[in-house]
Amino acid sequence: MTNRNRTIVAAVCLLFAAAHRLPAQGTTAEIFGGYAYTNANPETPLPRTGLSGWNVGAAGYATSRFGAGFEISGVFGSVGAPAASGVSGTALNVKEYSYLVGPQFRFLDQARVQSSFKFMVGGVFGQANLPTSTSASDGQALSNAGYSGFNETKFAMMMAVPVDVSVSRLVAVRIQPGIYMTGFAPLASGGSVAANQRQWNFRVSVGPVFRFGHGK
Repeated sequence: MTNRNRTIVAAVCLLFAAAHRLPAQGTTAEIFGGYAYTNANPETPLPRTGLSGWNVGAAGYATSRFGAGFEISGVFGSVGAPAASGVSGTALNVKEYSYLVGPQFRFLDQARVQSSFKFMVGGVFGQANLPTSTSASDGQALSNAGYSGFNETKFAMMMAVPVDVSVSRLVAVRIQPGIYMTGFAPLASGGSVAANQRQWNFRVSVGPVFRFGHGK
């Protein structure tokens, strides 16, 4: 685990420790939709790149603190060609669609600001394709450099801390940073799938939240 991830985990633990001191507002359901950005390592041999798109989800609370929810997201971007390949421009066009579900713990629930911790697991469909304008020779050069396309569905997980700032009792603006893990595996020689490897990515989502249910 990197130092950045350790810092995030430590901050979440401190928030959990302070949770019993915070007053509850008590809305029982929420719907979220907005912009998503992921700083992703699409597959282990490939460098990190920025992927942008959308994220939608919903959650319901069985008690004032504990509930569950789901999220569906699609992000898109491109990976530049490595200088060593002798190819210029875009090497691969990348897209990922994730579908995640899991428990949610609300530790801050005040009139102005609300926050929770969510842990979700599910799957992700990832695809990387050479641009249609790529010549056969450039495609071979990129493949030799480890930049090959893929089309896979793998396990995914996310730990996130959404923070909501109220506009009214029923509407808030959310910023949701999180650690997003995918399990895409590179292809071994001969085209067989290598052993699963994990990619630890940073994801943030921003957008409106619509809240329902009784509150104080």
